[in-house]
Amino acid sequence: MDIKWVETLPDRCPPEDAYAPSGEHFYRISQGNPVEDSDFFSQRKMAPEKVFAGDGIDECIARAISVFSDVEDAKKKLKLPKFRGGCIAEIVLNVSDGVVKKTFKQSHYSWWRAQSFDYTNSKIVQL
Repeated sequence: MDIKWVETLPDRCPPEDAYAPSGEHFYRISQGNPVEDSDFFSQRKMAPEKVFAGDGIDECIARAISVFSDVEDAKKKLKLPKFRGGCIAEIVLNVSDGVVKKTFKQSHYSWWRAQSFDYTNSKIVQL
């Protein structure tokens, strides 16, 4: 399947060990309710000039979207100043939505979003 990505990705991105989810539930911090397309932008798209540094962070990761497989891990992020006042959106990812890879700690995944992902199918989790 030839995937059309929502943004331009560097060579060898997504990584070979990323996989296409099949009806898997993930959680994403959103800015509000209802969710908007911009709630599903990568760090690179939100900050094109920023230099991202840290263990395991490269340009491919900067162009991925952070999601969690465990809602409790997403809830913990809401306590950080950057995410205060945010909401948690639940999304169900399928093959046509892109690919994911388990990265970093807890239930964090990096998701490379396909153009065909429809953000309007996400729902806000009631906390």
